[in-house]
Amino acid sequence: MFSRVKKAIKAFRERRFVIIFSENEGEADLAIPAQEIVAESIIFAARVASGLLCLALPRARLQELEIDTLPSKYRATDTPFYSPVDAKEVERSGISPKDRALTIRKIIDPNTKPADLARPGHVMLLGSHPDGLIGRNGHTEAVVELCQLAGLYPGGVLCELVSDSGEMMNAKELKSLAKRFNIPLISVELWQ
Repeated sequence: MFSRVKKAIKAFRERRFVIIFSENEGEADLAIPAQEIVAESIIFAARVASGLLCLALPRARLQELEIDTLPSKYRATDTPFYSPVDAKEVERSGISPKDRALTIRKIIDPNTKPADLARPGHVMLLGSHPDGLIGRNGHTEAVVELCQLAGLYPGGVLCELVSDSGEMMNAKELKSLAKRFNIPLISVELWQ
């Protein structure tokens, strides 16, 4: 498994995608580092994965930007969603891949202040557990830790992988997708 994680780290350093599977959640996400994200990566994720596209960050950064958590009626172990935002300088509505890439880059820019972001917006946000994968065994924590291991800003873009049937991709579909696009496939559970 370590060799798979090494391949995933290498892919992230090259700003390429990785597939992160979670047995606990029974689904996989297409993931890419937020650092230097471009519109083409957002387009690829939307077309290939077709699930909800989110930016996963340490909760501390979301608190710095004064972004509120969204209420949850679920278990305490669920991923905390935060209010979606747009960069105030987006050219159009905020939903285009170009606008979302700009917003993501703005969110991770250390010079960005709370007043630089419009709420609500089009970039969904997830807060990773402060203890990483030890605190919560999920995609959010995995992408943040993978970015850290790659020496990048600790934030990544996730998009759930949905099959043409409308269900979450199964293992066979995930392996086929990984092979087709030469994307490393790792499991959250086996990584620990």
